[in-house]
Amino acid sequence: MVSRIEPDRYADTGFAVKDTPPEINARLFAAMMQKTPEERLLMGLDMMATGRELCWSGVEKECGAGEERRRAFLLRFHGMRG
Repeated sequence: MVSRIEPDRYADTGFAVKDTPPEINARLFAAMMQKTPEERLLMGLDMMATGRELCWSGVEKECGAGEERRRAFLLRFHGMRG
């Protein structure tokens, strides 16, 4: 997810990568805007799937199977208790 930033920082891009110089950030933004909405959606879904797989791989090591494992996943991936 993209961070909210002060209005004058990286103007007109709507997002910021805080360790990236403004001119590089503008190039990244321009490249992303050249993609179709479908391509951007698929990129986001791929990133979420990768994050989910990484999270599951860590949960498997510390928990058994079943409901305890699912709870650990939800806590780690979504920051939820349940």
